[in-house]
Amino acid sequence: MSTVYILSKIFTYSVLPPGMFIVLLLLASFYVKKFRLFFLCGTLFFYALSNAYVADALLAPLEKPYNTPLHVNDEANAVVVLGGGNIKGSANLPLSDEAYKRAMWGVMIAKSHNLPVLFSGAGIEQGYSESEAFLDSTEALRTFLNLEMPKNLPLHVKAFSIHVEDKSLDTFENAKLSKALFLDAGIETPTIYLVTSAYHMRRSIKLYEHFGFKVIPTATAFKISSREKNGWDYLPSIWAFSKSYIALHEYAGLLSLKLRGIH
Repeated sequence: MSTVYILSKIFTYSVLPPGMFIVLLLLASFYVKKFRLFFLCGTLFFYALSNAYVADALLAPLEKPYNTPLHVNDEANAVVVLGGGNIKGSANLPLSDEAYKRAMWGVMIAKSHNLPVLFSGAGIEQGYSESEAFLDSTEALRTFLNLEMPKNLPLHVKAFSIHVEDKSLDTFENAKLSKALFLDAGIETPTIYLVTSAYHMRRSIKLYEHFGFKVIPTATAFKISSREKNGWDYLPSIWAFSKSYIALHEYAGLLSLKLRGIH
């Protein structure tokens, strides 16, 4: 590896966010005596959250318990997939990248086990919900891959079919409104394959169990890679910072459940 390549790599990481902000905070600590400690602490904190080692350490307790093969349960009534964002106006594939992993994994499980799949989520896009994006996506599967996507079977029938819950705005409402649909179908204690991102699974299980579901965790969209890290992973990156943000957001969500008495 040439010296020029190494220097160019370090320069790139330094001038792009979040590296540039870390450099600016560090420089400020040298020029502002009164708040030097504040800027130094800010530099270290920002660097830590932008470091791949720290980001993966934060995510590991959330993801690793669910990085397991699919556990088959013949008692399952359905597959429930939690929404994860959509892109209004997209020419194709209108779900977000992460939502597609959730949706496709859920459809794969439902199809292979001949179960209904319920996609839960409205999202924040005005005039075009996550559930609509999911239905458009399944229609694309039907059209391009010639897959049958039945939508007219009731939820209580154990056969592959597509269902949506299109009102929920968060995970609490995902669970609450999903339960209402199962109750309408005459299923009081549903056993479900719950599909969501691995980092989000612990909080999702707590909420679905709170509303009386028996949950089979079925995680996807993993953020932590099994590759061995190297020296480049010590440099700050936006990907590491994003993973740290996701992990901290989940810990805040778990804390809020505990404060609300949901264990």
